[in-house]
Amino acid sequence: MNESSSAIKTPIRYESAIDLWLLMLLMLSPVVAAVIGVYLILEGRPGDASLLFLVGAATLFVQGIFVVPCRYTILEDAVSIRCGILCYQIPIAEIQTIEKSSSLKSAPALSLRRVRIQTAKRDYLISPKDRDGFIATIKQMAKLE
Repeated sequence: MNESSSAIKTPIRYESAIDLWLLMLLMLSPVVAAVIGVYLILEGRPGDASLLFLVGAATLFVQGIFVVPCRYTILEDAVSIRCGILCYQIPIAEIQTIEKSSSLKSAPALSLRRVRIQTAKRDYLISPKDRDGFIATIKQMAKLE
């Protein structure tokens, strides 16, 4: 076993960076539903308010399923991307390039401060808090320049 493969024995976890504007956007629908629900209760329409509270809670639940947890784990031979129920494994050997990005494409990322991982099959966009550390670790493991 060579030194580079023995250097990463335990998984290294990187949490996703979170943009405040995106967090506010995700919370907009449940908060608006709750505010209107309170107004409807004050207007004497508890049935309508209950429906709005239910819609707000359902929206929050569905968003949570697809967003929490959002993290990236560097394993011995792969990068694991986890965002809610979505999970991808990128073999380190298949990584061709890794670079900083600010693409607006849909991705398992909670920030626009992103990292683009390119393989022969596709590109992956992620947003680890420590972009520079993440990129340096992958470059070292994949033996990229």
